[in-house]
Amino acid sequence: MASLAEAGTMQLEFKQLAQISGKREFWDMAERVSDVLEAGSRTHTGLYPMYISVLTGQYAKWTEYTVGAMADSFYEYMLKQYIMHGDDKYRSRYIASVDAITSTLVGRTKGNLAFVGRLANDGRLVREMEHLACFYPGLLALGAQVLDRPQDLLLAEELTHTCFVAYNMTATGLGPEHVYFIEDGGLGISPSDSRYMLRPETVESLFVMYRITGDQKYQEWGWQIFESIEQYARVEHGYAALVNVLQTNMTSNLEDSMESFFLAETLKYLYLLFSPPTVLPLDEYVFTTEAHPFRIIK
Repeated sequence: MASLAEAGTMQLEFKQLAQISGKREFWDMAERVSDVLEAGSRTHTGLYPMYISVLTGQYAKWTEYTVGAMADSFYEYMLKQYIMHGDDKYRSRYIASVDAITSTLVGRTKGNLAFVGRLANDGRLVREMEHLACFYPGLLALGAQVLDRPQDLLLAEELTHTCFVAYNMTATGLGPEHVYFIEDGGLGISPSDSRYMLRPETVESLFVMYRITGDQKYQEWGWQIFESIEQYARVEHGYAALVNVLQTNMTSNLEDSMESFFLAETLKYLYLLFSPPTVLPLDEYVFTTEAHPFRIIK
């Protein structure tokens, strides 16, 4: 079995390789995988199961639906392939997916906090949001601008706010791996999900939201996050993950771990958040899921 993200997140890179090398086979391989993922989908409503057999091309029957782990960048690359290469089939697939996610996976608390949960295989919406899913409001905002979908920008603003609240509510000002949403309007953090792994998704969305809206609150939120990283995660020779974002006593709260995405994405997006819009403008570059900028082909 391969995850949806594993199978569906190589297309930009392979197509870039095809254009640089002049070898069409790299492009064709990427297209074949995308077409298999589309053909094998059982729902054809825009939502795709999390796992697919590499032998049969059939999706697992016991799957869930999510924009978080195992699926996230598959949805991201639908829009970005359209932006890069102008193929309308990716535009159509992206729109179908966004509409399905909005109607099926998006929920709200009584306090009107929007979130993107996951659909369990029994059809139940799990009122929990992963840090990984906080890339999604940035994707929505980018799609809103490119495809003229103002309703998506409104939802992107709501979800970005929720992702920031997940940071701002903790003692360290850093966001946990998961938050869950209480019916009466609050946010909760489980002790088993309270790690901070230096992840980039929230600051990625802050960067995109600022570039698209020009609203300085996204810079202010990003600066708060940066200051918290400096205060609680910085160590002598780099940065460390936190065991518990609710704990400010750092004596036993640091993990000897600094994932590569912290330099490649988290710090890069924070830098770009405070850079002039002429630095890697979004109408000239597409960022891969690992934050590598590719120039858009006109």
